[in-house]
Amino acid sequence: MILTALIASACALSAGTWRTDPAWYDGRAEVCVYEATRTIYGVERRYEARAYTNKELLDERRGVKAEGQQGLEVFKHHWSERVPTEKYDYDFSTMSYARTSDLSPWKLTAATQDDCGASFKEVWRVGSGYAFWESVYFPGAGRRSGELERGFVFFDALPLTLRDYDFEAKRDLVLAVLPSQKDVRAVSFVPERRTVRFAGTAELDLPIGKLRAHELVLLRPDGSTEARYWFDADGSAPALHVLVRHEGPGGVGYRLARRERSAYWER
Repeated sequence: MILTALIASACALSAGTWRTDPAWYDGRAEVCVYEATRTIYGVERRYEARAYTNKELLDERRGVKAEGQQGLEVFKHHWSERVPTEKYDYDFSTMSYARTSDLSPWKLTAATQDDCGASFKEVWRVGSGYAFWESVYFPGAGRRSGELERGFVFFDALPLTLRDYDFEAKRDLVLAVLPSQKDVRAVSFVPERRTVRFAGTAELDLPIGKLRAHELVLLRPDGSTEARYWFDADGSAPALHVLVRHEGPGGVGYRLARRERSAYWER
């Protein structure tokens, strides 16, 4: 079952048929463009966010894409965001690897850059656990590293991993979630308990058009809502339960505007 080490009610997981669809082997990537918001300096900023998802083979020793045809099959899930402010832009590049067989996390990199400096965070598999490292330019931060035990998921990868929720069973999932590292400042590397709860299915009016979507909410231990996710109700290609809307901390919001399969790296 998917993420069995992470989820208390593993029976709420799907068979993951979207993960094995032939569409993922067409040599292209799923490219989603979202109308996005993010609050910076207390002001809501509007911009376009892009999410790239594709399967590739991972060189487990180096933690990068394999050069040949041998390696661990993973989903690569990368968010590219440029957020304008009055004086300069904020750039966010957030990439995760998840095993295609069970969606267990393998690696996370989160890089930010603005005209004041650059910050970088990374988590990667080492032996039976994980190591993390960061370099943050803000005062009181600097360089930090440490180790983590297995049994958590990346908050920054939830738009990918929650596609595997069993929308038929609709049962609560209990996760240990590593806080989002998509931040110019130092953020905690201590996983926190969260509950994923099904909140219904409805037709949404989005920039891409009207479609039916399943809503999931991410709840803190006190019952308050940390984030909301809406996934396309269609699990077949090309939809494959893709994220169509999201609301999260810091005024973050995504609404799907365009979706395509593209070999975007070709010139």
